Amino acid sequence: MSRVITAFVIIGVIMSYSAFAAWVINGENRELVSITEEIAVYNENGDTAKASAAAERLTEKWSRFEKNMSVFVRDDKLYTLSTSVSKVSPYISAANDELDAELENICRQLRLIYRSELPVWYNIL
Repeated sequence: MSRVITAFVIIGVIMSYSAFAAWVINGENRELVSITEEIAVYNENGDTAKASAAAERLTEKWSRFEKNMSVFVRDDKLYTLSTSVSKVSPYISAANDELDAELENICRQLRLIYRSELPVWYNIL
């Protein structure tokens, strides 16, 4: 009987950890997505100074996010997203047309990370 109880406790701990990870990732993703949307609006309005300031906030937030998420998320997903985030500031300063595509790519990758870390059956099996 003690083995059954131990097994249920272990399963409960794993499920709790997974739910906590999803909650943390979702909160961090919301902040990063809001900053990328802010950059897109500033870029659309031609306000390069505010877009650059928002890009700096995105980079700072991303560096904290990456450290925290390395516990929950595989490194290859974080590396891909890190590459995209690092392109934002140069694209703003060069007035590159690829900025909107890169910002959309960042949002898509954040959604992918969140979905891949959700504790649902298709992610477990």
